[in-house]
Amino acid sequence: MRQKYTNKDYRRILGMDLTESALVRKKMQEAYRTIRKDSCPEKNMRREKSLRGLIMGMSAVAAALVLSMTVCVANPSLAAKLPFIGNIFETLGADSGYAGDFKQDAVRLVEPEAVQEDGAVDSPYVQTDNGITFTISECNYESMAMYLAVGIESEEGFSEDLRNFARYRSYEETAESEMAVSYSALYMKSTSEADFSASGMGIYEGDPAKGTSSPYWIQGKFVDEHTFAGVIRVDLMHMGILDRNGGWSEIRNEDLPDEFVYHLHVTELFADFKGERLSGSWDFALDVKLNREATIKKEINDTNEDGIGIGTVTKTAYELYAELLVPEGADRLDYVVAICDAEGKPLESQAEYAEIYSVYGRDTDRVQVYVVDYMTYMDECKGNNYRNLPEKAVYQTEVVF
Repeated sequence: MRQKYTNKDYRRILGMDLTESALVRKKMQEAYRTIRKDSCPEKNMRREKSLRGLIMGMSAVAAALVLSMTVCVANPSLAAKLPFIGNIFETLGADSGYAGDFKQDAVRLVEPEAVQEDGAVDSPYVQTDNGITFTISECNYESMAMYLAVGIESEEGFSEDLRNFARYRSYEETAESEMAVSYSALYMKSTSEADFSASGMGIYEGDPAKGTSSPYWIQGKFVDEHTFAGVIRVDLMHMGILDRNGGWSEIRNEDLPDEFVYHLHVTELFADFKGERLSGSWDFALDVKLNREATIKKEINDTNEDGIGIGTVTKTAYELYAELLVPEGADRLDYVVAICDAEGKPLESQAEYAEIYSVYGRDTDRVQVYVVDYMTYMDECKGNNYRNLPEKAVYQTEVVF
């Protein structure tokens, strides 16, 4: 009697802890030769018996690989989704403008079991509209920012123009030479809400039309012409509540509740402000539980005689932020906060806020924080001129974590 493998079987085998041996490699070579044979009915019958016999004699790793090849042929839609389900952070690696090993402590929103027999995914975090499937598969809820792992799939495929425009290149000077950082970025038109009502703090409305911020970047890479994998950074350092008169009450990051509901509504995706736009409606609700375990705060609260200095310095597993203090009436934009690591090398900005720095791959147990006049920084301290920071800073302090 013919043995049939269901998609559930494939997912179970693909999820096993696997090992490899010389016998496995030999069996796999035999399996590959079998699979490559012609596809006439008679040979298919012989291939099925041979393949089943090979699988019976294999370890889990060989069986998983052969079965995954079989299901890829039988169900290309499922095959395309399997690598993405719960693995976007890992798929991206360093191919994003955001630095960090976000798969650590990530919350998985879409499990492999959500994949149906026809390849569709039964999950509120996978939504399709106008031929575009928008997936949020994993989230990392740090205290200063939330990182959302996103997969975007186009049935027709992304145009070559869109893919070319999405190639983002920035050039940042290091101590030795100018380094080019290259990745792809899609813009999105979005509104958002952070519902703090349960803690009595109201609702943050992220809406550019109202003068408040909502995520607008997805940074990552095109896996192929149909698929984009990326990361959305949701800032938690610049939130507040708008009253009926348009007044703004800022919420200090440390006062944010540990748990709240976050809504993200996306209506457009594009790579160039004057170019092609992909329209639709993708609406997500996330039950957020902030992870504050790796957050360290140092209260400096010190200024120079002119009232310029540093308040609280906050460090998470991915970012570092030093709060700028200025006297009443002064413009914060007139100053730059620069931070150097334990080796004296400047940290790189993380995301859209220049004063929030990445700690990925750097020794930040001890850092130097500098406050510099904006024009002085641009003319004499930027890039390779960072060595001038101690001399040109109007205020500086050392912070040990």
